[in-house]
Amino acid sequence: MKDFFEFVAGIFSVSAECLSAETAYGQFPQWDSVMHLRLMMEIEAHYGVDIPLDEIPHMKTLGIVWHKIEGSLPDHGRLDQQSF
Repeated sequence: MKDFFEFVAGIFSVSAECLSAETAYGQFPQWDSVMHLRLMMEIEAHYGVDIPLDEIPHMKTLGIVWHKIEGSLPDHGRLDQQSF
């Protein structure tokens, strides 16, 4: 998940160390509704996953987003927890 936090930190222009699975939508000023949509689009492009529009409002924490990514990756592309 460390790589995921670094990816998100780059989008939000924050330090990856200030992010966790509990980091939530609106927790810092950069994460507004427009940035939320951008985050979802960047994740789709970077990880090659599809996040349906009706699911985007439910992606309220980075942990929820990460679980969506993990659930969308084919088994051969899934990241082992020990690699974090």
